[in-house]
Amino acid sequence: MADRFRYVVIFGILFLSTSGLVLPQTPASMPGLPGTLKWQNTPASWKFDNQGVLAISANAKTDWFVDPFDGTVANNAPILLFIPDADYVFTARVTVKFVNKSTLVTVVTRGSSDDCNSKELRGDSVYLRIAKSGKTYVFYSSTDGRNWQIVRTFSLDTELLIRVGFEAQSPAGSGAVAKFAAISYDRHRIHNTYK
Repeated sequence: MADRFRYVVIFGILFLSTSGLVLPQTPASMPGLPGTLKWQNTPASWKFDNQGVLAISANAKTDWFVDPFDGTVANNAPILLFIPDADYVFTARVTVKFVNKSTLVTVVTRGSSDDCNSKELRGDSVYLRIAKSGKTYVFYSSTDGRNWQIVRTFSLDTELLIRVGFEAQSPAGSGAVAKFAAISYDRHRIHNTYK
């Protein structure tokens, strides 16, 4: 089974109504991000360096997914979360050293999860972006951080507490390290999904 990016869980939108474990060494904040960061599940290790790179290590058999066939819940992937503004654009360059080929996959969970396979990635890095405008979310990807392609657009209507953040997982492998660089967050509502 090929290793996969699950966009929504790599640094995606996670709708969580309860607090997770908070590690004593959780960074109180990261430059440019609003509010306090908190862990949902304990990572194998993590580091935020003085170059602004966040690295999260996930153990084997870690995932965040509700199987649409049998309802099996996997919710043990380490995720570093914050509460976003009502509208925002959130971007990072994600790097994972894949053992096998990698595919860009988006996942949205509404009761059960879906897998939407997009395209095969070349190399170990990709820029990912989430733009939220009202109840609408747009996922983008880019190889260079300048030219963006829409991966998925969808709407969610929920009263649950919304948190967004960074996640590492290894559902089929022996563990993985996800590195997040070029992190940016902008409080504004997009009006044109193609810009």
